This record gives sequence, structure tokens and C-alpha cells, in this order.
Amino acid sequence: MVSAQSPRSGRRPLQPKNLSTAPIVTAKPNTNPADRSRQLDNYSCNKENVPPTCNDVIIINYSSTPVKKEYKTPMESLDASLADELTAIREKLERLRIDKEKTEKMLRERGLMLDLQMKEIVDRGEAQKQLEIEVDRLYRLKEIKLAACMRISPLRSLRDKEEERKMKQDEEV
Repeated sequence: MVSAQSPRSGRRPLQPKNLSTAPIVTAKPNTNPADRSRQLDNYSCNKENVPPTCNDVIIINYSSTPVKKEYKTPMESLDASLADELTAIREKLERLRIDKEKTEKMLRERGLMLDLQMKEIVDRGEAQKQLEIEVDRLYRLKEIKLAACMRISPLRSLRDKEEERKMKQDEEV
């Protein structure tokens, strides 16, 4: 069983954090200790099972003050603050929507640019492949011409003969 604070200690029970949304009702002090303990037992055993509502938050005060209802904030100020929050949220959503559109546009532009670059790279690759094929053909053609010349004409040119003589003379020296 939870023991209650004695009224002579001067301590008060904890109040809810959000005082702006809940009205505070203080009850008359109960002089009978048995009734007081029953109220505390009911309050403590049901506090997790019953969700608090905005209109009926009761704080039991055991001091000698009379019962009174206190509303910390009127409904108009709640409506105004909620309206302010709603407009702020709408503005934030609008900013987020605009940022999303800008980002999507930028991503589309980058995608198009990357597609163009990819197309250029593929075209350059194809052109390079064609050039390699042509170089290979020319190289083979040159080899074929040299091979054909060697087979067809065993006669050496005058220039070749002179080069051979010079090489022989250089070797002897």
C-alpha cells in the first residue's frame, strides 16, 4: 500500500507536466484517514488502466483550502496555439514538397546528363573498335605485300645489295 504524504510536512503531490492542456480540479480535504487511503488505493491501482482525459484531471489537495476549479489556459488560447502549430506544419510541409520537387528535377537532369555521357562513351568505344579493325587490316595487308614480294621476286634491289656490302665492311673493321 502506498503511504500518503502527511499534510503537516508541507509537501504537495506531483502535478502533471503539461498544465496548459489539462484543467486542474482540487478536491475538499477528507478528514477520515480510512477514506483517504481508499481514495489513494483507487487512484494508484487504476492510474495505468484509465487513460487521462483533457477535461477530468483531479488533484487531491489535503490542505484546508476550499474546492475550486482552475483552468490554466482558456480554450481560445488553445485554439490559437493549435492554429499556429497547424500553419507552421503546413508551411513545413510546403517547404518539404518544394525541396522534394527541386531534388527530383535535379536528379532527372543528372540522369539525362549521365545518359548522354554514357551514349558518348559507347559511341567512342564503337569508333575505337572500328579503327582497331582497320589498323589490323592494314597491318595484315602490309605483311601480305612483303610476303608476296619475297616469294615473287627473289632478286634484290641495288639498294639492298649496297647495304649488305656496307654491313660486311663494318663487320670487318
